[in-house]
Amino acid sequence: MTINRLKRRALRVNEQTDLGELLQEYGYDVLSDPHREQQFACDLHGPDNKPSARFYGGTNSFHCFACAKSRDPIEFIIDKEQVGFKKAIEILEQRLKLPPMPWEDEDNENDPRDETEREIDEIANRGVTYEEDQTRLRHFLDSLTQERDLDAPTLLKFWEVFDRIDYHVREDQWTQNKGKVALKSLHDQVIERLKEA
Repeated sequence: MTINRLKRRALRVNEQTDLGELLQEYGYDVLSDPHREQQFACDLHGPDNKPSARFYGGTNSFHCFACAKSRDPIEFIIDKEQVGFKKAIEILEQRLKLPPMPWEDEDNENDPRDETEREIDEIANRGVTYEEDQTRLRHFLDSLTQERDLDAPTLLKFWEVFDRIDYHVREDQWTQNKGKVALKSLHDQVIERLKEA
């Protein structure tokens, strides 16, 4: 699969940005430590003085249980600065003082694919592995189960889908990219159900 210049830029800034340091720069009480998970108050869903988010130094990401969303460096900038994907990359490139990325023959700014195909590629190439997405969603479902935010039959259905996705990927019936897309779809379904509850 061809990865165009914008996607290469996204991968580069997500790999080179220390999210712990970035969160510190924005005033969050987080230490940059790849070996330690830390709770902190996330204000992206509104004022918050409770530790609603968990920073995962090992995966350079965090998950806010109040937002019901996981974020990497680019996603954090998108939500914090209220900017688009491309502008978030530019902000991080400027912060890191990165030189412009060279063009390659396969780069094509006028992507003829439909929106669904572009979204699948964006999910597959956002710099997070299938295992990281799976771990985040498992933590999210665990927290919903412990807090009993949804009724038991609904939670059971979501856990069954989660296990089915895991089975297909483990048995090599699905690629990890297809697994990532399925996990994203399941996450979106859980969020929609929470909004209805």
